[in-house]
Amino acid sequence: MESLPNGSERLKSPEEIKIPIEVQYSVDNEVSRIRRTIDKYSWFIENGYKPRLPQAIKDRLENGDDISDDEIKSATEGEYQNEMYQAKANEIRGAWEIESGYFLEKLKTLGRPMVEQYTVFLTKYGTGGSYGYPNLVQLNLNNTSNRGVLYVTFHEMVHLTIQDLIEKYKIPHWTKERLVDLTMNNFFPDKKRSQRDPENAEEISEIFKKEFPDIEKIIAEISKPNAGMQVSSSTPR
Repeated sequence: MESLPNGSERLKSPEEIKIPIEVQYSVDNEVSRIRRTIDKYSWFIENGYKPRLPQAIKDRLENGDDISDDEIKSATEGEYQNEMYQAKANEIRGAWEIESGYFLEKLKTLGRPMVEQYTVFLTKYGTGGSYGYPNLVQLNLNNTSNRGVLYVTFHEMVHLTIQDLIEKYKIPHWTKERLVDLTMNNFFPDKKRSQRDPENAEEISEIFKKEFPDIEKIIAEISKPNAGMQVSSSTPR
């Protein structure tokens, strides 16, 4: 028997999908994460995100000061606690062993190619989570979701699975987020959530309900002008 994310149990399938994850963390990764957050800071604020930064960096950024990589590294080293990252990495590895089979079986139903391995970078900065195509996830240590330690990781993995379609059909940011939320709600019906709704939220939900799990058909239909979507390029997370 195996525990599921909702606390129930099921028999383990002999053909269950297994994809390994590598969990990484380092000062250098945090420096890169902070630099990317600084570069996109205005976009984050305009779209309702509240990215985390070292306090010294945030103060200077809000004052309009230029910030060097050396200053970022110094601020990062002042806050870096290796034990915190190590503990979270162990927690994620343990949860992945238990919960990933269920999630990956659900993910496979989308009919998209599956990667051979995921790499999860742990961070204290930026948004709650983000992704880098094709198999990289950035997971914020400060997440306090009651949906479980892997919920945000799974969310970002859904993004990775459909990102080529998002780019192909030029899906805007909040429409993309709606699609991922609807997919996660289908996978984990006891943990439903939604972020900011795009203007065409009802149309998206109707198309999704009708066509799921054919995710490419859903995205293709949503991209059509008569679906109520104003086509524009999505902004990378």
